[in-house]
Amino acid sequence: MYHLVFSADENYIKYTSVLITSIVLNTDKSKKIQDFSKNSNVKNEKYFFHILSNFISDKTREKLLNLQNDLNIIFPCEIIIHIKNDEDFKNFPISGAAHSLKLPYYRLKLSSIFNENIEKCLYLDSDMLCICDIREVFAIDLKGRVVGVVGDPGSKKSKIKFKENNKKKTFYFDENYFNSGFLLINLEEYKKYDIEQKCEELASKCYYIKAADQDLLNATIETKLRYKLDFAYNFNIITLFYTICKDERKNRLNYTRAEFNEALKNPKILHYGEKPWKFLKSYFDYKGNNINDYWWNMANKTPVFGEELFREKQDIKDYLLYAGLGYEVLRSVQKVNFFKIYHLVKSTKKDLFYMDQASKINDDIFGLCCMLGESILHARKHKKDFFGVYLKALKMIHNFKKYHY
Repeated sequence: MYHLVFSADENYIKYTSVLITSIVLNTDKSKKIQDFSKNSNVKNEKYFFHILSNFISDKTREKLLNLQNDLNIIFPCEIIIHIKNDEDFKNFPISGAAHSLKLPYYRLKLSSIFNENIEKCLYLDSDMLCICDIREVFAIDLKGRVVGVVGDPGSKKSKIKFKENNKKKTFYFDENYFNSGFLLINLEEYKKYDIEQKCEELASKCYYIKAADQDLLNATIETKLRYKLDFAYNFNIITLFYTICKDERKNRLNYTRAEFNEALKNPKILHYGEKPWKFLKSYFDYKGNNINDYWWNMANKTPVFGEELFREKQDIKDYLLYAGLGYEVLRSVQKVNFFKIYHLVKSTKKDLFYMDQASKINDDIFGLCCMLGESILHARKHKKDFFGVYLKALKMIHNFKKYHY
């Protein structure tokens, strides 16, 4: 038995369904778990997909049952719903992904949904896509560690601030900081080290925390209790924009350039920062393919929910504004045109024109333009100064030129 866990609210279920479908369709039925690990004691090869949520309507439950029945024909599987309550997480701060709902924290109480005889589970964020046989993940020997993790590509200069015994304290993260979108959990060790309770205790003391559950897990699971896995198992697509590796600068992606390049050539699980249901186009992979097309190709094969997704696809246009604005920023930086950047931040009059221009942007800089455009939209929303946008754009363009694969 293979136990996989996702967290999704009512609106996110349709995206989770694509991930679930990708797991089933990429399972090689000609193989058994012993083909991945001779030491495996798994006998019942069946997927149990556990969905943690705050609410799922009867209509969506029926859709999930139909999805299960269709996929079960391909490979044995079952979808199980677990409803949690935000009140159970009242001691957890509003932060990062948990800016409005406490749903991201639900994964911290995994052990409560499993009985004692289940040894291992895999948590995956719903904005992922599996392109390998997931059983190879379950075949990984964690060597007694609490969790198998993949390093996070962002800067490791973040921290948690909390109060203990009326004293302010700070916990600083280091190069071993991992991304909580992928967690291969040794449930016995997870319970043994009381990770859930430690997370709740720390959360109740925090007065500054940026990345919600991810920060809490990084602060409570010691480095020696983690088993570091290849970046391919949580290939964050932002690294297709540019990647700074540990042999190039401290406190960045905790993999060498050679290790990253191996993952780049053969990613196993894609993690979408720029969501395919918002961006029809963003970055291009090692083979020159639009990374978002992989997700939409799987959505096309997804039972029950696929038709709904493709109806919504017709209305996805906002990413064109990101790209169009970003292209103007790129041209303005190259010409040191401060007035144009000021105009982009302050005025929306030409936004439709910029959207139309997005179709003319070359694929090799499309992702860069999307990110530059995001800086304009962020500045508009938060009433930021245009010169800050210029400096940020300079840094982005420099890093793109130097570290883009």
